[in-house]
Amino acid sequence: MKIKLADRFSGFNNNRWLDFVAAMWIESSAGIGYLFGSISPVIKSSLNYNQRQLASLGVAKDLGYSVGFLAGSLSEILPLWGASLVGALQNLAGYVDDLVGPFEQS
Repeated sequence: MKIKLADRFSGFNNNRWLDFVAAMWIESSAGIGYLFGSISPVIKSSLNYNQRQLASLGVAKDLGYSVGFLAGSLSEILPLWGASLVGALQNLAGYVDDLVGPFEQS
């Protein structure tokens, strides 16, 4: 008696408790960005960053929140696999940018 994969995961499609738990995990891991103003002096002194580097880090943090907002908005209209695909493509774009970025500066 074989059970189809779609039948196994059918309970996850409309499970509000699973959505709640996933949202709590996302919120708890995203909360550090709100403390950036408090921890920026520690980052500046421990990593020997100047003010320009610290400002660039702050811009990257804000850009990350903007991308997160896009993903959250898309999750309202796309199925789970679609939102996951968009997130994977965003991660791939960031990874490729990190690989290509150092070569462009030389």
